[in-house]
Amino acid sequence: MATTVCLTLLVPTPVQQRVIDFLLAQDAAQVEFSMHAVAARGPLVRMQLDEERVLGFAARTEVKLLLPQPVCEALLPPLRALLAGCDGGFWITPVQRFEAFDATAAAAAGAA
Repeated sequence: MATTVCLTLLVPTPVQQRVIDFLLAQDAAQVEFSMHAVAARGPLVRMQLDEERVLGFAARTEVKLLLPQPVCEALLPPLRALLAGCDGGFWITPVQRFEAFDATAAAAAGAA
């Protein structure tokens, strides 16, 4: 069984729909994801607006994907192409455990 990883994308909020469209085209049985608005600061974030520089952080969207390591590696090249030139980046972390609270309900939902 392949190792499950968490691929975290940090992208400018205006490109989030592009990412959503890409992810919805992927196999739902292989890719679980969520999106969150975040206040970001660090090496992956260029604060270009005066408001961002004053506040000390930039509004970004964080996308978290839980998926098998081989699927993650296969998604990286198209994601890089999709987000070329965008401010942001990604990181990958191992997932120690990934399961549904109610395995029966999750299996039924996946079969629907």
